[in-house]
Amino acid sequence: MLDGAEKPSTWRLLIYTIPSEPSRKRAFIWRELKKVGAVYLRDGVCALPEGEGTATAMGKIAAKIEEFGGEPTVIAGAELNASRAQTIIEASRRDREQEYDQVLREGEGLLKHVRRETEHREFTFAELEELEADLKKLRGWFQQIQGRDYFDAPQADQVAALLERCDDALSSFMEAASDREAGQ
Repeated sequence: MLDGAEKPSTWRLLIYTIPSEPSRKRAFIWRELKKVGAVYLRDGVCALPEGEGTATAMGKIAAKIEEFGGEPTVIAGAELNASRAQTIIEASRRDREQEYDQVLREGEGLLKHVRRETEHREFTFAELEELEADLKKLRGWFQQIQGRDYFDAPQADQVAALLERCDDALSSFMEAASDREAGQ
């Protein structure tokens, strides 16, 4: 992750072609590039800030493109003009902001669910396990987004705080469930 005010001095570019059929191969590559936070400059051309993690990720994707019968070209240390670099940074931040917003919505939904269960006094360990699994998924999703948040989208702190609130709510729910089980 780069400092929010810091702009990368160099970029890693991937230029590739891949056979159009079967389309699942193209879709796989597109998903892999999105997972690592690559920004498309145009069809078949992606950029990531230069770094050890991005170099490894792009190398693996390039190898997969070759395996699929495509032609990848990875350019390390590419210098882009300031305007183009800023456009990429803004696109990356927008993408992360959208992802963080989704986690925030899901986290708020989880909190509402815990509150609803608490109000109805339906304290069961089965319900607790389900809620814990949901929180675990949200934490995993958050970590994935953080891994591709190269430019510090502002919602990361909000998501972390919300997930802590979810954790606190589940702890309270667990105590209540335990008390209820002990009282039966």
